[in-house]
Amino acid sequence: MTFIRQFLAFVVVGAFSLSAWSQTTKSFDPYEVTLTPACFNTPYDDFATRKLGDKIYVLSAAKNACEDVDMDEFAKKPFSDLYEVDGCNLKEPSLMSAETHELMLINTCFYDGPISTNAKGDLLFFTNNYGSDKNEKLTVYYSTKNAKGEWTKPLPVPFNNDKYNVTHPFFDEKNKLLYFSSDMPGGKGGMDIYKCTFENGKFGQKELVRNVNTDKNDIFPLVFNDKLYFTSQGHNSMGGYDLFVVENLEVFNMGAPFNTTFDDLAIFFTDSKNGYITSNRGTTGSTDDIYAFNLKEKFVDVPLEYVVTDAQTGEPVSDVAIRIIDDSTGIVLFSGTTSEFGKLSQLLDSIPMESQLHFTIYLDKEGYVSKEIPFTYTVIDSSLVTVASLVDLTLEPLSLEQEITALLGLKSIYYDFDKADLRPDAIIELDKVVRFMNKHAKIEVELGSHTDCRGSLAYNQKLSDNRALNAANYIKARISNPERITYKGYGETQLKVDCPCEGKAKSQCSDLENQLNRRTEFIIKSLNITTGSAKVAPKGGAEATDGKGNVVIQETNAEDFRLTNLVDTEEMQGVHFRVQVESSTAQIPNPTAKYKRDDVYEYEHEGSYKYCLGAGLHTLEDAVKLQNQLRANGYPEAFIVAFNNRSRISIEQAKKMLGGQK
Repeated sequence: MTFIRQFLAFVVVGAFSLSAWSQTTKSFDPYEVTLTPACFNTPYDDFATRKLGDKIYVLSAAKNACEDVDMDEFAKKPFSDLYEVDGCNLKEPSLMSAETHELMLINTCFYDGPISTNAKGDLLFFTNNYGSDKNEKLTVYYSTKNAKGEWTKPLPVPFNNDKYNVTHPFFDEKNKLLYFSSDMPGGKGGMDIYKCTFENGKFGQKELVRNVNTDKNDIFPLVFNDKLYFTSQGHNSMGGYDLFVVENLEVFNMGAPFNTTFDDLAIFFTDSKNGYITSNRGTTGSTDDIYAFNLKEKFVDVPLEYVVTDAQTGEPVSDVAIRIIDDSTGIVLFSGTTSEFGKLSQLLDSIPMESQLHFTIYLDKEGYVSKEIPFTYTVIDSSLVTVASLVDLTLEPLSLEQEITALLGLKSIYYDFDKADLRPDAIIELDKVVRFMNKHAKIEVELGSHTDCRGSLAYNQKLSDNRALNAANYIKARISNPERITYKGYGETQLKVDCPCEGKAKSQCSDLENQLNRRTEFIIKSLNITTGSAKVAPKGGAEATDGKGNVVIQETNAEDFRLTNLVDTEEMQGVHFRVQVESSTAQIPNPTAKYKRDDVYEYEHEGSYKYCLGAGLHTLEDAVKLQNQLRANGYPEAFIVAFNNRSRISIEQAKKMLGGQK
């Protein structure tokens, strides 16, 4: 049968000008498509890659199934047979027959075609030529695999006929449809693509697939992600056979690099980004080869998650204002506040792959040191970026008598010997203090200035007073409520580097060490943090301004937490732990009913009510067990909090008070 070869897409019938090529699908525009010759190609025709189970199968003319049958007389090439891809080699299919308990004869002496299977791999359709000579028509058979892994005797599909060819089966398992190609009467001309239902071994009525068939050959149907792909000489191809896809009932050419002026056919997807096509482009039309394709996204949406925690306790910090600034433009790309669990999510739309992001992350929260964090990230895919795993998103809480020079990242403010003038490098650092105090408009700071030991005590005291005055005046002129900055000269009474030189003692310090003593430091003298709570009595002796207004905390040991509705039982005494599960702006009327527990523990912080579970947890080990249990039972964000009597303390403080408990 001299014309069989054209049905298997080996022969170019006619050629079409590129100028006639019209619609091209846009589906692959977001991707960079790369094509690589498969390592299992042979010097002969290799085409129509498919899968069975986890194995790749391919049609190839590399071997002769029958020694006495050499090649197709018309095409002057060997007949094609089905082979299993073994690494970079081809081997005979090893399908076991349930009927003979030997290898199933899936290949014949003449042309054999592509296969199709289901996801489970226990249903197999294949093209065969069971006739005794080359004039037999191509037919489609199917077989099922039993529990022993053996294949039943192949059965013909009801559309096989001695007068025409039926080939290229593809089973769309989701929709229970069998697609195939045939030159049976009643088509558009040449080979046409048909479909029928197939379920529980029963075939429905066949019908031509709408919109895809032309008066030329339309072959190799395949459905992937609910789209029909096929090969055609029609539809204004770029030349010879081209690959096409049906989208919204319209046929689109897949375009370059899938298609060329040569033959391009028989697409197969192994997943949404990878697969194989067949083309003779590499041999300028002489033989077909398999090409592996890969789709790499040109642009991706990148989700980022920020989780801000307390640097001392490790607990999440809510209501942190986050701003993301693009370093190259200074534009604010994103802003928001963290949730009760310290989280904030961001989505960057359509970012070019391999591009490098350069951001600065700004964190601001009353009661914490504001933070600027440089962030660089190279976009490699659309996976969630957990920013806290790449940079430090912890915030340092402010406290009374806290020396903030290191927290603000200040370089030491130094003075020339025997001078109080502000040097240019000192101005840069003082501007950082200005920004800090303007962000924290209620915090009061003392500026302390120091000298080295050289000179008399009285002279050094006066020199340090002048240095402190000059630095304080610079800050006062640039902040709101200038009275918030006070100053004090300490002379040589607080040497950073111990090198006394009073009386007959001679300083043993170097010039560099002496300069370390000529410094200015900044200490928080009053927090004045507003809780915003009008319902909870303040702790530690702090007084509400009018009995129902804001509460001002000014004592060193007074943390900004409140405990309510508590009874002084044994479980409330000493160091103990609870597990926090929820924060609410409104007080929960009956938390015992809500949580279905009677060990609910409530405290209030910055106008939000915090709810904990667990009672009598006097070891961190017990608290961890409860935390894990609650996380597994519907509270994935549960975390441990510690108390000493009624006072909230950090986990580290609790461990120290319990003697280093881990």
